[in-house]
Amino acid sequence: MENLVNPTHKKRIDSIDLLKGLAIMGIVWKHTFHPHWCDLILISAIFFILSGTFFKDEPFVPFLKKRVRTILVPFLVFYLFSFLARLLFHVAHHHTLHGFDWSAVLQLFTVDSGSLYLSVNIPLWFLVCLFVMQLLFWVLNRLIPQRHRTLWFLLVTVVIYAGYPAIEEWRTLFMVNVALESLPYFIAGNLFGLPLAQYLARSSHRYLVALLGLALFIAVQYLPVECPVLSLVKFFALFAALLALLSYAEGNRSPLARFVRTCGESSLLIMGIHVILLAPLQPIACAITGKPDLLAGAIALALTLLVIYLLIPVVNKYIPWAVGKKKTQPIHII
Repeated sequence: MENLVNPTHKKRIDSIDLLKGLAIMGIVWKHTFHPHWCDLILISAIFFILSGTFFKDEPFVPFLKKRVRTILVPFLVFYLFSFLARLLFHVAHHHTLHGFDWSAVLQLFTVDSGSLYLSVNIPLWFLVCLFVMQLLFWVLNRLIPQRHRTLWFLLVTVVIYAGYPAIEEWRTLFMVNVALESLPYFIAGNLFGLPLAQYLARSSHRYLVALLGLALFIAVQYLPVECPVLSLVKFFALFAALLALLSYAEGNRSPLARFVRTCGESSLLIMGIHVILLAPLQPIACAITGKPDLLAGAIALALTLLVIYLLIPVVNKYIPWAVGKKKTQPIHII
């Protein structure tokens, strides 16, 4: 699939691929067994910021065709694959089809955005939400005057946060409410993400951005109040800090950097199948350590990423259409 959040200019920004790699590894980690204290909260916010960073405006028909090919088709492939995988796990465990929840295949059409939405593969909610979010942003981008565009989008953000309590209570098909709630992250990425990345790629003051970003993130994280605006500030500060730190690794060809970069370039594949792989791999990890602890989570993460790493060239060569890609293209989620 075409990059959902990927540089459109000829020269890729290496720190972006590295950040995508760390972020998608964080998504996998979030779904492993591990102590609560080392959980990664709202790591999806980083992906929404990245998605907005490289949004490309174009006429609606080619825009829609591209999003169908690069988001909806992969979603359907992963959704059906996950349903079949769950069916096989059920038969292997119970030796019968009795008790299997056949209605799960229709969960896409439920008016819900809670933990039961898309229970066959919960992380796929992100693709549904991202598709709707990109449609919303495309409409806004066409309606908003290009003059003072930044101010207009900041006003939209204020309006969204002013109505946040009502949006939270709103129940819609296809996670329209969640897409609207999360749209400010996409807007922030679109307005400030690419200029920041380009600045960090050539700046000698990257360490200041990293220090200030981390300091702001920690300060907001431990404030005794919670509000959506502070969450946006917090995660954009983290985005800036990580991007600044990773800019020091631009062009690094060590095995670790290459692995993280490959994970970033194949983030969609990892997003789509990691939960299915974790189903059999997590018990193996727990059997090795004797309990679902930090080490078990690390082993499950390593095994899952290793399996997917081996699958990447196979997918690229034989079924690139399944992830919306043409041959020889890496598999991006953003």
